[in-house]
Amino acid sequence: MVEFEKKFSEMKRDLGFKATLNDLDEIFYLRDFIYSEGYVSNFLSRQIASRITNTYMNWNNYLLALVFTSHGNMILMTEAKKFNEEEKKHLTKLVASSMGIISTNTLIGITKNKEEESKFFDDSLNFWNTTFKPEIEKVMVKVNEAWLNKS
Repeated sequence: MVEFEKKFSEMKRDLGFKATLNDLDEIFYLRDFIYSEGYVSNFLSRQIASRITNTYMNWNNYLLALVFTSHGNMILMTEAKKFNEEEKKHLTKLVASSMGIISTNTLIGITKNKEEESKFFDDSLNFWNTTFKPEIEKVMVKVNEAWLNKS
């Protein structure tokens, strides 16, 4: 972890973003990710950005499964029934917003634009804290209550 934290500090200084390692780690579990990967990439910013976008994409897959439920998945069918059409439209918009973050990262991987990469880390953190987390928290409260009421 010492190597990771050192390289993170260097990366942060080079790119000039404001987000701290602890802020990003609290949401995206960066230390756990690096530990499970078993190495610190020479392209650490891309390694971390990948972790951030994978986190958003995993949530997007779940949210879209609530909106477009497969009839073969009884768990998701049960959960999806708790959301009306207006709520499902809202979830679709939330997914679209987070796809903006994800596609920005993909574009950065192609263009290697360091200014955009710097902005990506701060924007990812800000979007999570101000928009995404409050919305998925509402979703999960509703899902949890539905399951608790069924048991």
